[in-house]
Amino acid sequence: MAAADFHVGLTSPDAESLRSFTETLPDEYHEWVSESGRSSRNDQILDDFPHPPIRPQNLDAIDEEKVYPTPRSSIKNMRRTMTTNDINLGMGITNDLPLLQQTNPYEDAEEFHPVNEEGASYDLIAPFEGDEAPLHKLERVSDVMFGTEHMLHILNNPRYLARFREYLLEERPRSISTLTYYLNATKALKAIQFANALVRLSVDVPPAAIQNVQENSDAVGITANKALEQRVEDGLRALTAEELPAYITARCITITSKIVEERVRGTLPMKFRDTSNALAEVFCLTDPTRPDNPIIFASEEFHRTTQYGMDYVLGRNCRFLQGPKTNPNSVRRIREAIKECRHHSELFLNYRRDGSPFMNLLQCSPLCDSQGRVKYFIGAQIDVSGLALDGAQMESLIELQSRYRDPDEESVAEMPEPKHKDEFQELCELFSPRELNSVHEHGGDLFQPSNNRATMRGHRTWMKRGGSIGSDSLESETEAIRLRDMKSPLLRGALSGVYENYLLVRPYPSLRVLFTSPSLQIPGMLQSSFLSRIGSSASVKDELVEAMMQGRSVTARIKWVTRFNTEGRNRWVHCTPLIASNGQVGVWMVVIVDDDEETLINWRN
Repeated sequence: MAAADFHVGLTSPDAESLRSFTETLPDEYHEWVSESGRSSRNDQILDDFPHPPIRPQNLDAIDEEKVYPTPRSSIKNMRRTMTTNDINLGMGITNDLPLLQQTNPYEDAEEFHPVNEEGASYDLIAPFEGDEAPLHKLERVSDVMFGTEHMLHILNNPRYLARFREYLLEERPRSISTLTYYLNATKALKAIQFANALVRLSVDVPPAAIQNVQENSDAVGITANKALEQRVEDGLRALTAEELPAYITARCITITSKIVEERVRGTLPMKFRDTSNALAEVFCLTDPTRPDNPIIFASEEFHRTTQYGMDYVLGRNCRFLQGPKTNPNSVRRIREAIKECRHHSELFLNYRRDGSPFMNLLQCSPLCDSQGRVKYFIGAQIDVSGLALDGAQMESLIELQSRYRDPDEESVAEMPEPKHKDEFQELCELFSPRELNSVHEHGGDLFQPSNNRATMRGHRTWMKRGGSIGSDSLESETEAIRLRDMKSPLLRGALSGVYENYLLVRPYPSLRVLFTSPSLQIPGMLQSSFLSRIGSSASVKDELVEAMMQGRSVTARIKWVTRFNTEGRNRWVHCTPLIASNGQVGVWMVVIVDDDEETLINWRN
């Protein structure tokens, strides 16, 4: 999506419902606008179609606030926003959208400034005096983000663990058993460590009476269980390799979906537009029936983001984007999803043609014909490097990243040192509600008189918490797995977030719907005319037709019509052309965003 976007057809009532996007260079933009504003059109192709309304001549003078009026939220939406703000402020979270991408770290870097060396020197810039080339900052961030230390940081914090477990229950209930196994194994290991602490404090130093009876007795010593320690390490490794990447990916999808929706609706604040130009634009289409599942179509933003030209990309598998720090587990998961013909989302490190890394948020999904046969795969990508560098708005990652700041960066607040915990406290933190109730009911029976027990204990019972471990939550976990298994066949081709609703449409003049997301698979949708689904005014349809004839991206606010809703529903459509090897449009990727007043997010407030 280009930086310079504008409304067309300003003289009609639907003027503010459609935007088209041009190149990012200012000079090319003004040339394009001046050409598009000409009153005479000589293309014979347009003779059989209604002409779009005449554009104003001086588009450069358009006030952006008038062109992009901020939608007014309903009272209900404002109350919801205020409530969310209060919660976020209580947690120390701001409502500012994150910048998804990163700027050039070497811009205006003094190390590349020219030097004036006298004599017989051949130096043009200051010589490099460091060791071997260090890892790119984003590569270091990736190591921390998907590393074991981050997983431990989540598992050892009650609040972070509760969120992580809630995510698994909702999205990956079969993985709950892995988490439960790890925590139970850890609890067993903590129990051994607590026993060793008792041995060190008292058992290994018996009183004089026992020493006289057992002279020359050996010390008890500590107890070790190598097999149990290995089980704990294996459980942690499994959680880090499979569940942590999925958890972070889901978080990034939630954030980017909000930004893409605001971008499509035209309500994204100006300060975020420079880093969101490629959102809802980076797509590629692959053919799994051909050897090695090669790319057959790709959008122009795909080429700009990866720096690989069309002559290199088309006909190749996407693996050319992999590099030295690409996670092999991520590659394996994507390969398995394609083999099983199901949707998959993955956040992992890719590399551009110049060797620079970028954090790629990839969503891929199978495209099926009317018989349910998989014909192609659609891949949607978003560069979230800036979001990753800022910690992906995850408290656990932000805290952890503060330990790995570059020495030359501005000083930041250091993480407070964790409070010291003795072995018994570490063990107690892993108790389940049932175990806590048992401790409350029977704990200390040998150290207090029986007639004081009721007074000391009261009638308190322990409530089940989100982070409870063991058999207490087995029933709810089993139900979550059952519900997930029931939904999984319906979600095979479902992208998540902003890409939940999409169409793939044949190029002009056909404009027939070939494939849809599962959410739009209704009778009569496939092979129907895309324009027949648009119940807006003739001027909006004309502008859409003209953009698709010219093969340029376009966004429009439309009335989405179905056989069940003939009046139409307010929606935004963003149409991106995917280009074939001959330079022609191969197919259109149409992303559909709801325009319900209750779903609008006014980030300006």
